[in-house]
Amino acid sequence: MRSLTGLLAATMVLLAGPPSVRAAHFRVESETIGDAYQLVTSDDELVNRRRLHQYLGFGAYDLTGDGSNALSVVTLMRFDADLGLTDEDVARVDVFREHQLSIQTAYVRGQGLFGRLDFKLGRFLHSDPIDYLMMDGLVATVRLPWRLGLELLAGYEADNHVGDLTASQFELDGVRYVEGVHPDGPSTALGAALLFDAPWDTRARIGYRRLFSGEDDEVDQEKIGAALYQHLGPVHLYGTGSFDLYNRLVDRVHAGARWQVTDAWDLEGQYVRLRPTFDADSIFNVFSIQPLNDVNGRVRWHLSDGHRVYAGGMVRLFSVEEGREVVDETVSATGLMAGWYRSWGALGRLGADVSHEGGYGGQRTLFDVGGLWGVDPNVFEVDGRLTAVRFEDALQDQLEAWSFGYQLGGRFLVDRRAALSLMVEHNFNRIHVSQLRVFAVADVDVWFSPESERVQ
Repeated sequence: MRSLTGLLAATMVLLAGPPSVRAAHFRVESETIGDAYQLVTSDDELVNRRRLHQYLGFGAYDLTGDGSNALSVVTLMRFDADLGLTDEDVARVDVFREHQLSIQTAYVRGQGLFGRLDFKLGRFLHSDPIDYLMMDGLVATVRLPWRLGLELLAGYEADNHVGDLTASQFELDGVRYVEGVHPDGPSTALGAALLFDAPWDTRARIGYRRLFSGEDDEVDQEKIGAALYQHLGPVHLYGTGSFDLYNRLVDRVHAGARWQVTDAWDLEGQYVRLRPTFDADSIFNVFSIQPLNDVNGRVRWHLSDGHRVYAGGMVRLFSVEEGREVVDETVSATGLMAGWYRSWGALGRLGADVSHEGGYGGQRTLFDVGGLWGVDPNVFEVDGRLTAVRFEDALQDQLEAWSFGYQLGGRFLVDRRAALSLMVEHNFNRIHVSQLRVFAVADVDVWFSPESERVQ
């Protein structure tokens, strides 16, 4: 839908509906984040920022009052304020505001209606093998015979140009934007998918999506995506991929297998092929981009409950290009990684990771140790992390350094319905002399049950 006004009005009517709504369950979520950071560069330039983020969510569940949870309403609003921006900063970056109120989600959800229908109506984030899509509209899934399902999608892309109450991070880079006015208006989104869920642990999906805008229905994006999962005894097979119909190429493949050899150890291997594509009106489509191919694997030993170690490696292949001519040559990067993890339940946990990558693009070595201590289990806990990274860029001279960082924090849980957290993060190297950040977070998550007339 082009606006959320109709949806919100319908939601209010629904909540004030028949007497059975009195048996519904309500949830209120709130998260307040204070974010302050300071950056000191190598030339002693000082940057200070103070930001405030507020999330407020409301949910009403089991509106039919029969325990089926067939009908629900979910909303989430977000308010951001950047207290360190200047008027010049705001004017320089499009859709950059000192403060903004946005609606992240506001939808009605139905599950198992008439034994066959699931749907979402309103504003929501849709995820499938094709991509993420923040949209205003409808996604409905109808369960067909023979364990098949048909999913239909229709609406408008909720991008940053829809209105003041929209803030999305899911737009592709490089989409044209002229003098503060989106040239074509919101993109219309249409899609369909065929689903299959077999009793022998097979799940499959193939779908199509098209985004278009303007008076001539110019294509912004058109893709086909597929996913498959198969469980064969101790082996789990999975894969996803998408084909860009506008650019006429396979833009993403992710396939893998995990073998649970025994209760004590398992093996996993993955293949990833990525060739970035952009919307049809993106300025970045003038660049020729070659695919990345990544093969990686790891073995995990489960020494006991909550205690495991792993080791693995990867090979990454890049095609080389000179200007607009692709050279018949492939360069590679390789890497190794290993780690250890131990958990003592609510009392705490401890883990360490080390990895190294080298070859095309340069060198990177990472050492990371982190843990948590339940001072008063399930009430008060403290956590910390130490990180060291050695990087050396192969393309830019003198872009190399050791980077060190630490993180310290604490969390106090109030009766399982509210929590207060504080975290300090500090990173430093010769390029950024100091990066200091402080987070203060207050979380509230409360369920109301009218039947018992008490807060849960």
